[in-house]
Amino acid sequence: MASKDPAKNAIYNAAYHATHREEIAARKAASRTANIEKARAQEGSRRATNREKLQAQDKARYAANPEKYRAQRRARHAANPEQRNAKARARRLANPAQHKAYGVTWYWTHREEASMANAVWRATHQDEIRAYRVAHPERGQVAWQRRRAHKANAPVNDFTPAQWREMQAAYDHRCVYCGKRRKGTLTQDHITALSQGGSHTYRNIVPACGSCNSRKHAGPVLVPVQPLLVL
Repeated sequence: MASKDPAKNAIYNAAYHATHREEIAARKAASRTANIEKARAQEGSRRATNREKLQAQDKARYAANPEKYRAQRRARHAANPEQRNAKARARRLANPAQHKAYGVTWYWTHREEASMANAVWRATHQDEIRAYRVAHPERGQVAWQRRRAHKANAPVNDFTPAQWREMQAAYDHRCVYCGKRRKGTLTQDHITALSQGGSHTYRNIVPACGSCNSRKHAGPVLVPVQPLLVL
């Protein structure tokens, strides 16, 4: 029977919870399982009305036991990899700008860690990397050209592997200068060279064989060309 004294009730409740912790936890788990939708709705409502407070509590718990929570996340991912990967993809697609900003921020705040992890991964996956490069040579060229454009501080640097494939197909895999068909070996020639302030974008790129690209170098085009306006 409950006492009329709040202090005594508090002491009694604390003692009861201490001595029946497992029993209480089991009852709560059974109730949540039996009313899962209701429990989720209640949890969502509680977090929505106390978002900042709960986020602060979560951060404090994580800061106090980072390894524990990392291990829990890894265990959950290992138990349901497809489900968690699908959720992650959905979040990235729904918030691409936010995801990109988070990735950039994380990289610059964990640069040494990221570089070390990347080096370890590359060292242990040499055969896979080599096979991928052989199967997708155009991706390597696109990545190299984007690095060149980044180093040259190109005004625009948005040329993608998909655009490069479409451009080669539109030109029938021929060099725009000599007209020879060079499927699989064409190079990206910048109409206005990167060293002259040109952009790395489809409006400033045409496919050229290695010989013509070398002859043109950073000078004017070898013959009049019309870049693709729409891809």
